[in-house]
Amino acid sequence: MKPKIIAIIPARGGSTRIKNKNIKIFDKKPLIAWTIKAALQSKLIDDVYVTSENENILKISKKYLANTIKRPKKLSNSIIMPDEAIRHAYLKVNKDYDYIITLQPTSPLRNTKDIDGAIKKIIKTKADSLISVFKTHAFIWKKSHNYYLPTNYNFNKRPRSQESESFQESGAIYITKPKILIKKNNRLGGKITAYCLNFWRSIDIDHIEDFYIGEILKKNSK
Repeated sequence: MKPKIIAIIPARGGSTRIKNKNIKIFDKKPLIAWTIKAALQSKLIDDVYVTSENENILKISKKYLANTIKRPKKLSNSIIMPDEAIRHAYLKVNKDYDYIITLQPTSPLRNTKDIDGAIKKIIKTKADSLISVFKTHAFIWKKSHNYYLPTNYNFNKRPRSQESESFQESGAIYITKPKILIKKNNRLGGKITAYCLNFWRSIDIDHIEDFYIGEILKKNSK
């Protein structure tokens, strides 16, 4: 039997780096429209909801045929993690689903094929949750007091970059069993699997430079 899946797109109105980011025109459409379109085109997703406290975002989301949920302002500031908004939206819908897929509107290059691939991966592996990732060969360092330490390699036995393979969380796709989200108030828990995206489709629009680069990549991907 086909599992029942709800897609929830969290889109708050406030944005410190790019004003009205989620509805800013990106390649001739509001940024959020690309995520709504990708979700609606999936034959594996049953319902698509946008959760926001912002009336303009809700209005535009309805225009692009998404269901909407008005999010409380207390769940809409920059300190609140999206997990709480997703949990609120799921409980508000008040229907049973097998999986909740979270799609952030700031990943406009993630497409329906990626979404369906991630859904098939979590079903096949029987995992409890899933994150999207992309491969990286970067050598990562972190600050420790006044000095720095590598986190994913030993500099005394420096590998070639192509031999150093790690996976970075992209934020484009999260899939969760409802019981995990409700109990832990977290999109991740239990047995976690990952779906690997191409690097360029993993772009997250956070700064204005990301916006411009993303538009170039979007236009060249057609």
